[in-house]
Amino acid sequence: MSEFIRPFGPTIYHGKLTKDEVWYLQQVAQETKKARQNVGSDLAGNIKDQLGIVVEDQSKFMEIVQPHIAKFLQYEDNRTNSHLINKEPEKSQESYDNLNFNLGTGPWINYQIAHEFNPIHSHSGMISAVVYIDVPEVIAKEIYTKDTNMECAGQIEFLYGPDVLGVTGTHKIVPVTGDFLLFQAGLKHTVYPFRSDVTRTSMSFNVMGIN
Repeated sequence: MSEFIRPFGPTIYHGKLTKDEVWYLQQVAQETKKARQNVGSDLAGNIKDQLGIVVEDQSKFMEIVQPHIAKFLQYEDNRTNSHLINKEPEKSQESYDNLNFNLGTGPWINYQIAHEFNPIHSHSGMISAVVYIDVPEVIAKEIYTKDTNMECAGQIEFLYGPDVLGVTGTHKIVPVTGDFLLFQAGLKHTVYPFRSDVTRTSMSFNVMGIN
């Protein structure tokens, strides 16, 4: 199942991993934590453990991420083409299925604990991803005070454009284990902290080139 969200302009792709894919990435996250290749100095997050991923089976990893990137690109190509006066010939399904991606120096895995967060930031490259490997359910159930009207513990929020009547310029998502998000790398976003004594594990990467 996949969803294409357009709350204010740029598209946000919301896909789902299978149970087997989640299990595989959870094993990758365990190996990554053992290796402890900290890359936090290159990232925006106020998170202690931001670690360079350890993947022994690159083909298996690409089998998981490639279909999501292909769906996002195909949707964006078709959407753009629909607005052109002189429309481009549609690419074949095979051309999307066989695309190669350059993920630069990524991916990396964030092991977010209580009170850690990601400030408002954007990424480099063409497309960015956030993949939720393990999201404890208790985070979404946190309640802060009776007075607040914006419970947002652990949520990711995307920001685009100014606030105008009827449009806030933001879009929040309550992540769950297995969520796969893709968006334009320049789209600003932030991740809110939580207070529960748990670890939320997510993976990010940037698509730097496509051929």
